Amino acid sequence: MTRSQPDTRHVWERLQLVWDGYTVVVLAATIVLVVFGTPGGAERWWSAGLLAAILPLYLLVARKPIQAGIEGTTTGYVYIALMLGLYGTAAVLVNGVWFAAFAFVPHCFQLLPLRQAVVAVIVVNLLPLAAVLADRHDSAEMVPGLVATGALTTAFALFVGYWIERIIAQSRDRADLIERLEASQAEVARLSHAAGVAAERDRLAAEIHDTLAQGFLTILMLLQAAERRLDVDDPHRETIFEPAIRTARDNLAEARALIAARPPVALDAAPVAEALRSLTSTFGDQTGVAAAYELAGEPRTLPPDVDVVLLRAAQEALTNVRKHAAATSVTVRLAYEDASVRLTVTDDGGGLSAGTAAEPDAATGEHFGLVGLRRRAARHDGTVTITGGGEDGGTTVTVELPA
Repeated sequence: MTRSQPDTRHVWERLQLVWDGYTVVVLAATIVLVVFGTPGGAERWWSAGLLAAILPLYLLVARKPIQAGIEGTTTGYVYIALMLGLYGTAAVLVNGVWFAAFAFVPHCFQLLPLRQAVVAVIVVNLLPLAAVLADRHDSAEMVPGLVATGALTTAFALFVGYWIERIIAQSRDRADLIERLEASQAEVARLSHAAGVAAERDRLAAEIHDTLAQGFLTILMLLQAAERRLDVDDPHRETIFEPAIRTARDNLAEARALIAARPPVALDAAPVAEALRSLTSTFGDQTGVAAAYELAGEPRTLPPDVDVVLLRAAQEALTNVRKHAAATSVTVRLAYEDASVRLTVTDDGGGLSAGTAAEPDAATGEHFGLVGLRRRAARHDGTVTITGGGEDGGTTVTVELPA
């Protein structure tokens, strides 16, 4: 069962349909009261028509800024002006339209800034009163009661409107505060993660310095000491010791680069295309395997992390060829395409068994280098494909990354 995401909208935004229904009901009730509950002839029908015209005006002009919670827009002022004109005319024709104020007063506070809303609310409440006072047929004894009623309804409307206005302002302030708090929490989480990564990198750097780097340095010194004991023309010097010393020196440099959190040494000296060419040539010299390098497309600058993935992928593939393939030839091909870059390493060795071609088993540690290669590529939305060459044997490792 999945948990639904919380609705982060304000209450008045979520209940817009309920508010629309309230406006329709109040206007409809007022129209019914005007038509069936007030004396008169054609005036009541004209008054009802004017009130009915306010509904489409509300839906077409006022509803959108109300739903968005925006005050003081041009459309808001236009709606209030037209509403007051229609409402006031209807009040002059028939004295029973004041019930519609229950719908119009909230509109004033929703569409106008507070000061302008107060003025509009006073006008909404005084228009029916003014129409009644202007009617000569009304008795003079009714005037004090009408004035008192108008004053009380106006005061009540202003009080409730101001109270709701403050609640809405407080709700918005709290929403802004929550948003800033969530942003701060996200930043704290990011900084904590970064601090954890930095601490782990420092720990690994110390471990590499104390173990691998020191070990490579010791191996290099022992190889150099053994080489000095050889005769100048000893064939082992060129075929064994010099490649071994070069490999130890390169790996020592790689270890030191890891400690300093720098890119691989090969990428410091040349772009990835040239680094792969040098890697392929060195592999052929050290193993005696016929190693060929191919470049397709126009080389271009890639993000440093992508260069690292390509170089490490080639190193891993060539290491597997060296240890497992018993190959006589290998081809490294780098292809630049419009939206991606593809590295392919193909050998003519013994090929892959069905178990090896499958997804490596990270739980048992089998094919650990391939597991790491897949993870590196996945972090950059790339793919790794490992296939056998059929009956003729051979293996093809393909790494494709978006560029």
